[in-house]
Amino acid sequence: MKKRIATALTMLLLLMSLMPTLSFAKPLPLRVEVNTNRIYFPDEQPYVDKAQRVQVPVRFVSEALGAKVGWNAATKTVTVDLDSNRVVLVLGSKKYTVNGVEKQMDTAAARVGGRTFVPLRFISEGLDASVKWDSAVRTVYINTAGFDPSEVKPESEQTLEKNLHGFKIKYNTGSQLGIKEGRGEGTKALMVLLIEFTVIGANYEMQLEEVEEILLQKVDEKTVKSVMEYVKTKKTPEPELKTKVFTDDTYRIRVASNINSSIDISIYYK
Repeated sequence: MKKRIATALTMLLLLMSLMPTLSFAKPLPLRVEVNTNRIYFPDEQPYVDKAQRVQVPVRFVSEALGAKVGWNAATKTVTVDLDSNRVVLVLGSKKYTVNGVEKQMDTAAARVGGRTFVPLRFISEGLDASVKWDSAVRTVYINTAGFDPSEVKPESEQTLEKNLHGFKIKYNTGSQLGIKEGRGEGTKALMVLLIEFTVIGANYEMQLEEVEEILLQKVDEKTVKSVMEYVKTKKTPEPELKTKVFTDDTYRIRVASNINSSIDISIYYK
């Protein structure tokens, strides 16, 4: 009996010693593109509900399509006016109306953190836009041009996505984030991400989001958080960011920036 207990304790201790090495990267956040332009949400983000339906904030998507959105807290009713059409939906209900004609979504509209979320079917049928969900890159494509997104991909999807050493990269999304591919052999970096300040059109906040999304695909979440906290200490070109290295079980990430230069985030195998 004592031998069995000792063996069980040994196995338990072995499993506990292995647990720190089992790190799981956070899934890539959902993206939404309207007519190839990415939408950035200030607070509540798109998500997949229990019924495996993609839910998106109706206000920001509707406004990106040119609609005006109203909210009646007393009746929990949302109105969307697009051109001469009016769409009305009520929280908790799968039914909605378009110019008085009743239609039905595949799941009910929901209120999350002060925002109203609707399933993608509402966007396509209620707002008359073509919709595509690409689970591989967790991206919703919404287009008003009239083509079928399953047959004709948006320009950004055709030319701007690439797999670098297992990281899925979307180039030229409007932020001007610099991305350099490396070989990842020996002391060579897998890739270098450059947060630009002086490039025309550079968007600092968007670049931060894109860097974080790239890292979270394969790097431990706690490590990514530390990297981003350090990166965010430099908000303008002038200050120097002294070299600092962050590691998880697989990767080593070097962050540095000279005076009046971009922020260099280099990713290596550990």
